[in-house]
Amino acid sequence: MRYRSTILYLVATLLLVGLYLYDIHQDKKKEQVEKTAKVLLGIKADQIKGIILSGDNEAIEVQKTEGMDKNAWNITAPIRAAADSPAIEGLKNRLANLKYTRIIAEKADNLVRFGLDDPSFIITYNAGKASGRLAFGSLTPLEDGYYVKKNKDKRIYLVDKFDKDQLFTGLFALRDKRLFTLSPEKVNRFIIDRGTDKWTLINKEGRWQFEADEDFRVDTQKIDTLVRKFAWARATSFEKERVNDPEPFGLDSSAVVVTLSDGKKDQSILLGNPVKQKRPGIYAKIKDQPRLVTVNKWLLNDLPQNKGEIKEEKAAEETKDAETRR
Repeated sequence: MRYRSTILYLVATLLLVGLYLYDIHQDKKKEQVEKTAKVLLGIKADQIKGIILSGDNEAIEVQKTEGMDKNAWNITAPIRAAADSPAIEGLKNRLANLKYTRIIAEKADNLVRFGLDDPSFIITYNAGKASGRLAFGSLTPLEDGYYVKKNKDKRIYLVDKFDKDQLFTGLFALRDKRLFTLSPEKVNRFIIDRGTDKWTLINKEGRWQFEADEDFRVDTQKIDTLVRKFAWARATSFEKERVNDPEPFGLDSSAVVVTLSDGKKDQSILLGNPVKQKRPGIYAKIKDQPRLVTVNKWLLNDLPQNKGEIKEEKAAEETKDAETRR
């Protein structure tokens, strides 16, 4: 009798556990369906091949390039320039996963009420057969979201203000701001040219030395740090797409020229005058490119002024001791 009771208790417990797990599974399934239902567009980020962002009297167009680098994107309007691939990937993901907070109207005959007769922002996306358009109208009275209409859908959706602002970050955020494309690990020649004084340092078997003075013991770590600073530096602004007269910006013969080379490719940047109008930074220009940019002033300030600043510490101490004994 006791054995039978134990069996019944076991069966009842298993049934209860099974029902509990089933309920959890159903809840998760329902939650996933609700999440999917609130996604505004039924596309995947990888489907997107082109985006046009229109608003604030400006239209920014980005297109995926057809080349060896499958992740490369270009800005084709209002200027032609390389795009920042990570920024574009972020934009694609935000667009593909954009959610609405609720449906405001199943059918809106009067778009003026929602500011959608003349949308403030429009996103047009090329995703093959899934291509489409999102129109953003007015802010809600509480200013917590935007009224949105997609394609030919008659419904009016509400999208969180933060999500909308993340889509329209502006031209500068989407531009490739790199100054150098060389990897710092591959740089084996570092040149600082001040016009009247030119230093050429070469990397031999992991150690830096002056090309014309192999006996001078260079602090390899300091040069590695400088190389990384320049290789990873970014433009802080784009001032002009073409500068015809570099002299007012200190980018003529008075400029300091820094060159990185991997033995196959040389890339040089000209560092000029401090930016006017009390803005931080200095003017700069990549050699053989017409574009005028600004960069952080520490790029120029961190350059060593004399060879003693990059002398190996042990060698510097030995020199100091020798001078003391004289």
